[in-house]
Amino acid sequence: MSNFEYVSEPLSYYGWINISGQTPVIVTQPNYWGEPALESTAMSGEPPQVDIVNPSLIVRGDQFLSFQVAIYYGDGGSGFFGLVNSKYEPVAVVGVANGYVWAGPNLTDLKPVVSLSSLSNALYPPGWVFIMVNVFNASTPYNKTAGWVMQVFVDQTDEPPFEVSVPDAGNYYTAAIITTSGTVYYTDIIVTSLEIPIYLQKYNNMEGYGQGSGLLVTLLPPFYNLTALVLLRYWNTPQVGILSFQINAMNYYGATRSSCVGFFQIGVDLDPNGTIAPWYVPGKNCIAHYYFNETTMNPAVLSGVPTPNNTLLKLMIYYNMTAKEIVFEIYDYNTSTLWIHAIPYSGTPFFATYTQLEFQYAYTKYPIYDYVFNGTMFDIEVTFLNGTTATLPASYMIPFELSAPPTWDLTYYNVNASGYNQFAK
Repeated sequence: MSNFEYVSEPLSYYGWINISGQTPVIVTQPNYWGEPALESTAMSGEPPQVDIVNPSLIVRGDQFLSFQVAIYYGDGGSGFFGLVNSKYEPVAVVGVANGYVWAGPNLTDLKPVVSLSSLSNALYPPGWVFIMVNVFNASTPYNKTAGWVMQVFVDQTDEPPFEVSVPDAGNYYTAAIITTSGTVYYTDIIVTSLEIPIYLQKYNNMEGYGQGSGLLVTLLPPFYNLTALVLLRYWNTPQVGILSFQINAMNYYGATRSSCVGFFQIGVDLDPNGTIAPWYVPGKNCIAHYYFNETTMNPAVLSGVPTPNNTLLKLMIYYNMTAKEIVFEIYDYNTSTLWIHAIPYSGTPFFATYTQLEFQYAYTKYPIYDYVFNGTMFDIEVTFLNGTTATLPASYMIPFELSAPPTWDLTYYNVNASGYNQFAK
């Protein structure tokens, strides 16, 4: 993962190696929602500038990969990002050139995906395009000749992805930035063997929605119980259903492929006037089901339930393998309230977990600074198949910076070194 946040660090700090052309530099302008970018310039009459991810950081031989990249096209340059073979020749790339987003197996067999002019109403800063990609072997026992395919999502995932054949993608060696003309800027780069984008009708899960599992770095031993404690010291929000926190447990498919299928959540909305709205996600979609009436519904029509400051909550997702069901449970120690719901299930145990503090920026009527939260999530534990319970180490998840008002306070694991560096944006 590269977002080039430390501008003074060399390229190697982020795991990149310059192969041809001048060495790119990290700049703060233009930036992608405040994130610095890598400035790459191809000199006229010279070969393309090529920079690769250190091959030692890439696991080869997988049958499914995802990657994402934000590209600034405002200066009119032509640049691409994607997978290359051991000769640094593209095998699956996307990029910008001549007013379009392009995708293809190499730089001479590109197909236009969408015009850049049509992205004027995109969710991203002017001049930037955000692209997410799945590259996988589509062959099955019933269709052995399907070969490798690349799915391309530009700006949204509530529309079917653009698909293109990439027959040599299985020979990928590493990932690369290739600038063919002019100056192009790149940031927000992720390469992973776990699925990032997923197509959901009428639902846009780009930039935060649905990509959590794409940041997992390893699978846990199989487990059947996930618990966490949350202390709600104080919160103040102007609108329901916007600010929430949750824990997530994924079965094998959910951990390695999809972040909605095989993806089980339990969480709480932080609502106005000292109220909370508990909910769960049943593993078939990413839609919250509220406990109030056990159906999916808009939390805006609900008043929530009151609980005082300094409330302690216990969250649990439990797979009862004997009864073949998953149990979602939230207990409020302050009010002695238990919310519990079970669903039929006979799949694999859980193999991964992560936690979220989620802000639904697309639906709020108020700026983020009007939302205040002071709380801590701690004692995140899993119970393995042998009955052993373990507290997850601080190293299990990748630390990252949370863009939040300075009044927010949230540190996972009670370990400051792996908590969130908070700053106002």
